[in-house]
Amino acid sequence: MLAVVLEKIGEYRLKDVPLPEPQEGTVRIKVKACGICRTDYLALTGKRRNYTPPLITGHEIAGVVDKVGRGVIEWHAGDEVVVAPAGYCGKCHHCRRGLQHYCEFGFGIGGDGFEKVYDGGFAEYTIIPALSLYKKPAGVAFSAAALTEPLAGSYKGLIEYSQMRIGEDVVIIGAGGMGLLLSQIASAGGAGSVIVIDVEDYRLKHALDNGATHIINTRDEDAQAKVKEILPAGPDIIFEAAGALEAAELTMALCRRGTRINMFGVTIPGTIPVSPAEIHFKEITMHASFSITPHAMMGALRLLEKGLVDPGKLITHIIPLQEFERAMAVMESPERVKVVVGEKTS
Repeated sequence: MLAVVLEKIGEYRLKDVPLPEPQEGTVRIKVKACGICRTDYLALTGKRRNYTPPLITGHEIAGVVDKVGRGVIEWHAGDEVVVAPAGYCGKCHHCRRGLQHYCEFGFGIGGDGFEKVYDGGFAEYTIIPALSLYKKPAGVAFSAAALTEPLAGSYKGLIEYSQMRIGEDVVIIGAGGMGLLLSQIASAGGAGSVIVIDVEDYRLKHALDNGATHIINTRDEDAQAKVKEILPAGPDIIFEAAGALEAAELTMALCRRGTRINMFGVTIPGTIPVSPAEIHFKEITMHASFSITPHAMMGALRLLEKGLVDPGKLITHIIPLQEFERAMAVMESPERVKVVVGEKTS
């Protein structure tokens, strides 16, 4: 089969590899679509080094069951599925508290997060533990269904952790894939205003089609002044979804009394100045959210099934696996939001 193999840090190759066979408790999936997460891009280009080659990356996967291993009774050839790339044992202290993404014996699929990592979805076929599969909602395109995992992460952060309520005003800093998924969820959840902030007009225009009521380009406008103009009383929730320290600083600067913030996108090292006194007297509530849980996956699938969100609206490019180099080139362009590897009929 054809696969993109990370052979060394910063070195990958599209090549033929042996077709893998499912072992006990695992399932072979014919990959129909796999989103390119920025973490995948950084790993393949050598800018993110917590991967152990050789490895097939790609963790945002949707496909069709091709063959099941011994002991698998809940899945059958032809089943349409999505993948939860963070696996868990179900028995450790964290799992029994409902924090499966902290699992002491967990595993990742196509990405980092756990010491044990299975090959991922930048391939024609991949092997997935049966525990990590969920039924794809009928009528949802494979390309959109491949984004169930980032949708689940966004749902977990905004609804389960920050507990957005109907009518609340939400500011989202960052109009990438995660930012636009957050915008869709906020809109579907009945947010009053959804303000999306970014530095690229291309992405901001897409934000208007993904639930944003207002957009702000910080290259053209003073974000603090503009947010104050739109929301004189200040935002209820601020989500940092840009993955930059400057965005984290802006998050703190936009807080009013009682604001809830979520440091969602910052995965790079570094610090910002924070005043404990300001947090105290403004009674700022700070959350953070990473990875997914089974509960969050089920929440995301429910949103897809009910048609309350449509991840397909933020997909700007669908590129075949055979043209993976072109997909990586598009990832370097400011004129893209979400890039998916797969067929356009997916």
